[in-house]
Amino acid sequence: MKIKILFILLILPLVLMTKEMQKNYFSVKKIWDGIEREYLVFLPSSYLKAENRKFPVLIGLHGYSGTASGFELETTKGLNIMAEEKEVIVIYPQGSYFTSSSMGQENFVSSWNDIMSNADPIEGKPLKCSSDRFDYPRPPECKKFNFCAWTSCNDDLGFLRSVIEEISSNYRTDDSRRYIVGMSNGGAMVYRFACENQDLITAAAIVSSSIPVGTVCENDVNLPLLIVYGENDRTTPPNGQKSYDGFFYESVDQTFTSWANNQNCEDKVYKLESNEFKKKNVSCSFRQNCKNGNQVRICRIKDGGHFWPGQKESVGFCNTIVQNKINNKICENKNEISNWGNELIWSFLERYKRF
Repeated sequence: MKIKILFILLILPLVLMTKEMQKNYFSVKKIWDGIEREYLVFLPSSYLKAENRKFPVLIGLHGYSGTASGFELETTKGLNIMAEEKEVIVIYPQGSYFTSSSMGQENFVSSWNDIMSNADPIEGKPLKCSSDRFDYPRPPECKKFNFCAWTSCNDDLGFLRSVIEEISSNYRTDDSRRYIVGMSNGGAMVYRFACENQDLITAAAIVSSSIPVGTVCENDVNLPLLIVYGENDRTTPPNGQKSYDGFFYESVDQTFTSWANNQNCEDKVYKLESNEFKKKNVSCSFRQNCKNGNQVRICRIKDGGHFWPGQKESVGFCNTIVQNKINNKICENKNEISNWGNELIWSFLERYKRF
């Protein structure tokens, strides 16, 4: 009898959590470009209570070999915590993925096709990788794959556009407040999406990420952008040096400068004074008076690495019960509860509304 009661006590929270997830945190599947794709939806509890109110939307993109639910865990104890407090709908699209057999084991591989990572080399442009670069598994859909290519070849720009259209049609969203943020490879995807589809986005943020060298956006942009990086990041080095796996990326300063120049921001670079940021070893600079009063901001995390601000390690490779069909390890973020990384990013994004 005691065993039975203990079992019920252990299983009850899981059952309740599953039922709650079905109401406000759930998976949506769709066919896009002939393959099944997936995204997760989080609805704050206020959404379920306010029938006539529209809510801002935040789209979050995971990094290479990450998962949608892993990204939610990675964002400083869960982006849903902040979304509940700030009353924001969050969408977590899943990059296309496959299983690769290497070194005697099965590995889960996912990525975003940011277009430029797989683009063929252009004469006169710098090489995107070195001859000793790490040989990443080739996605099965890639029929043509040059030496420096490493991401998916699926139409992810189209997939994200379709997700935005679907969300706008199916939920009470405030389309004047639609934001996007990405980590690592997801950040490069955000950069490219913002460059090509700025009419669909109000403001964007990229975290621990950069774009392949020589591929800055050349479009006439009109979009606020936040760049957050760790000064000791070896995966996407902020100074433009070769990464630990043999790839070359634009320096964060060049990404910052080119985006600001494209929307005619004031030349002067200002320092953002914040005692709260200083306590977290974060220093931010910005250029202002851009088109429509936009701002382009860059934040450096002293001693930071390739992980979300507020984290001490990357945990974006996990999945949870809401995404249990993905064959990847389940893990729990054991870091202390600290939402300052999310606050840093959201405090920038939420300032903007498209009129």
